[in-house]
Amino acid sequence: MNREYQRQETKGNNKMYLNHLLYAADEGLWNTFRVGVTFTERIDADYLAKALSQAVKQFPYFSVRLLRSEDTLRLVHNDAPFVISENAGTVALGTEESAFHLFAFAYEGCTLYMDAPHFFTDGQGSFWFLKVIIYRYLSMLHPEARFDDDADAEELLKTIPFDMSGENDTPYPADVLPESPLSSLKRPEQIFMLKGQPQGYENMDEWTSFRFHIPQNDMLSYISSVDGSPSSFFAALMYKSICEEYPDNNLPLVCGIQHSFRHALKQPLSHNCHVSIVPMVYPDSIKALDIEKINTITRGAVILRASDDNDILTINEHIRREQNLKDMSYEDKHRYIHDAVRSAIGTNTFEISYAGRVPWSKLDRYITDFSPYIDMTLSGGISMEIFSFSDTFCVNIMQRSSDKKYVKRFSNMLSQSGVSYNELPPEHFRICPFRLPAE
Repeated sequence: MNREYQRQETKGNNKMYLNHLLYAADEGLWNTFRVGVTFTERIDADYLAKALSQAVKQFPYFSVRLLRSEDTLRLVHNDAPFVISENAGTVALGTEESAFHLFAFAYEGCTLYMDAPHFFTDGQGSFWFLKVIIYRYLSMLHPEARFDDDADAEELLKTIPFDMSGENDTPYPADVLPESPLSSLKRPEQIFMLKGQPQGYENMDEWTSFRFHIPQNDMLSYISSVDGSPSSFFAALMYKSICEEYPDNNLPLVCGIQHSFRHALKQPLSHNCHVSIVPMVYPDSIKALDIEKINTITRGAVILRASDDNDILTINEHIRREQNLKDMSYEDKHRYIHDAVRSAIGTNTFEISYAGRVPWSKLDRYITDFSPYIDMTLSGGISMEIFSFSDTFCVNIMQRSSDKKYVKRFSNMLSQSGVSYNELPPEHFRICPFRLPAE
């Protein structure tokens, strides 16, 4: 067990720190996510298994299992190999099905899938792990390849900034930080919620992914001309799409924008889940404005609401929960965190996440698509994930139904804005269940 992920207890035992968000999970709240990476060649399962066994040595804090001891959950190291399923299969994370790991892997055709609980980590926290897996895998599949013109194979690994020795072993400070917020992050009490979106995991067969590939040069050229960003522009497009579908609605719409508060926390490389949902409130009074103006309004609001000063509010909320949990029973911990998560997530009209440009080190020459998939029970009904690789934006619009009415309006507005795109066929997707250990 790496020394930087150990914490000394009063009795002299070492343990890995547990994110309190894990207490929220239950049969009706998995909060898992899946990342699909599509390569130019079919997946070789033997090379994938070897790549995993090598990569996990650099990321020991992901090779863990959960144990319950009376009123407390704790993490311990797990030496068992990760489970790799054929045919894009899903397994219950944290159980015997996944060898008690909190990660699992699957493949089908040319696509590799990585599954994990969002309460444990997030896309940014797990990206470097996935990148090393891909690097190890492609290095075996293409031993002649050089993925970086300035470095050989071993040098490339050294450039990956995942020496976590400088990171705190706990995700939050012990005491709350001084607060000086720049704006309110509260949602209105009543907002417009999408109609006809079935709830619950029993309706997972209806969860549908609509994917678009957009040339980066075309996209960036357009949004720079309107002083926007990918997240603000796509949020404006989806807002207008919903407004056109419901022209008589006069309630405000809320776009929940996923945002990492690692910078304010001063843990830029943390593997923990450090994602907040920043609400962008669209009042009824602006729905007649054009895309460019709505994009500008969104861009300004995102900059303001996602400031370090406002992120401190989120950090302090986590700290106070940590302090409140100390003397609670297991059942009270679950109820307390479960209610906190439910009250903060899934109360938006739609949600959007943009990871920004990521350093692929030319691994992306062998990649044709990168699509994150999330738990739709914690969504207002539409969630959009935007990821970039090579010269392409991958846009994944997920719904709890296969109805294309929003996507049709969205694609029409892309065309009207002069942005070219390639629309992939709709795809039904599933995510892994997640189980906490019994007493």
